Amino acid sequence: MSHAFGWIQDPGSIDNLFKCVELFDKNTSTYSDLIHTLIPKKIANTEIKKQLLQELKSLNRNGQPALAYRSLIGTAFKPRRSAKCNGIIQALIPGQRRNFLADWPADNFLRWAHAMGFIEWDEKSDTFFATQKGLSVSQKQGNRNAQVDILKQAILEYPPAIRILELLNDKFTSSPNDPCLTKFELGEELGFRGEGGFTTYPQHVVIHAIVTNQLSKNKILSNWEGSSDKYARMICGWLSDCDIKWVQQVGKIVTVSIGGTNFQNSIPQSYQITQSGIAAFRRARQRSSKGAVKKRLFFEMLSTRASDREHLRTRRALILQILSKRKINLNAIQVYLVSKNFDIANIPLSVIEDDINNFTRIGLEVKKNQNQRFWIRDKLIALKIPRFAIPQLTPSAITKIKITLANKLINLNHNFLDLIDLSFDANQNRLFEIRIIDLLRQIPNLNALHLGGGNRPDGVAYYPDINPQKGLILDAKSYSSGFSVPISERDKMKRYIDEFNSKSAPNPTKWWLVFQKPTYPPNPINFTFISSRFIGNFSNQIKYIKDTTNNDGSVITSEKLLEKVEDVLDKSNPYNTEDFFRDLSSNGEVQ
Repeated sequence: MSHAFGWIQDPGSIDNLFKCVELFDKNTSTYSDLIHTLIPKKIANTEIKKQLLQELKSLNRNGQPALAYRSLIGTAFKPRRSAKCNGIIQALIPGQRRNFLADWPADNFLRWAHAMGFIEWDEKSDTFFATQKGLSVSQKQGNRNAQVDILKQAILEYPPAIRILELLNDKFTSSPNDPCLTKFELGEELGFRGEGGFTTYPQHVVIHAIVTNQLSKNKILSNWEGSSDKYARMICGWLSDCDIKWVQQVGKIVTVSIGGTNFQNSIPQSYQITQSGIAAFRRARQRSSKGAVKKRLFFEMLSTRASDREHLRTRRALILQILSKRKINLNAIQVYLVSKNFDIANIPLSVIEDDINNFTRIGLEVKKNQNQRFWIRDKLIALKIPRFAIPQLTPSAITKIKITLANKLINLNHNFLDLIDLSFDANQNRLFEIRIIDLLRQIPNLNALHLGGGNRPDGVAYYPDINPQKGLILDAKSYSSGFSVPISERDKMKRYIDEFNSKSAPNPTKWWLVFQKPTYPPNPINFTFISSRFIGNFSNQIKYIKDTTNNDGSVITSEKLLEKVEDVLDKSNPYNTEDFFRDLSSNGEVQ
């Protein structure tokens, strides 16, 4: 069984982390409370109660308990309102609305303790037990300062925390008068870029949404987070603990310019490094006679939500292995991967270089010399390639698309490769919309705005950004199996076009006003649907919109949209923004 080790989103307080470590030590009051009070009181099911108590009392790992994953986190029940406590960590920690924790935060506490090296996982039995470092924490029960000192050392071994300290340290060094970074600015630089498991919300889009939707301001600030934004916020939460104080949370006023208009708002989840944080970062990277701090990196950290994450993890782990042994160039790494049964077509040099650059983004120290040879200065611990991973070296169709694009995208940041993952993920439609807007804003003199539905299009774009001549209505749809442009979506697009044409429709949002900069585009408005791929009779639906509105439009895949934006940005290519709008008015699928 595989677990999502290494990346943590929603655990909570450090004190509760210590409790999760102490439950693995039979000599702690936490362990005793579980057996004599918490489990008997909170777990109603007699059989589950008996099983968990028996498991806790079975001291089968060096005289300490080894506990099954499912016993620790319990299970989820639907509806959650009627959920019953049925796990050890669930019983140990009270929830926000109930006297026990849900399974998801319980899982995050377990991952947190594991990431810090306080507990270890036995793959064969799917059980967890305390390490010597974990027992050193539990033996200091009641002495928080002593426990925090051990935690501090563990954090220095955790690469993502070092990445956060590095970003904040660099910001402090370069801009001492403005040393703060928001969770979005940190999230943008954390994790494997262009991958669905490490998403981030573009800050300028967030600010625009807050300012133009004041009634939804708090909801946007709370709910608009990508995975990497959450990781950044969570790590900063640890580092700003009252007894760690490596980071402090501050409010930051952010101003963005969109279409010649400034939008300003405060982002409360903003952070700056402290002097003790700077010292901690330097300690994590120092080279001395005592040796540098080793870095705890798990195989599972090398990819999270990708459909073929074992392929990506294996490729990256093998690259890390060879970089840890010697200085080596990209061609030699490619030869090494081929020797490990990778198809050379699936490991172009651009992909290998992306992986190496991404190792920096997860907190490792990567170096390159004048001979274009790379190496990693960190001593890695805990990185093991499972036996089952080696045969799974064929990438999925989605990864093959991204491999092809990685070779083509020279001018466009590879962060935007996440559009491929998002376009196939039906649960990520809002972020897909927002990332498309961010992508289009890379085109000089073109402006794009996220409107976000609710009797409004997903987004609009116009060119140029002042006195626009061309205008575009955007509809983004994430579908794993492809989008057919059903009648309901066809009619919705037709309504948007009619509303724009009339500019007096009984729609209280008056969304069409965003095109007035200061005049409306004199040319007919275009439209486009964007998705993973298109199926069914989508061409007939596009024709219907064209015939009934006399406005031109198109459908375009996320892959092709990336290619077209790259073509516009390529100064050696005669393809320009006019050509881009012409393609998006082709009344078919853009090729």
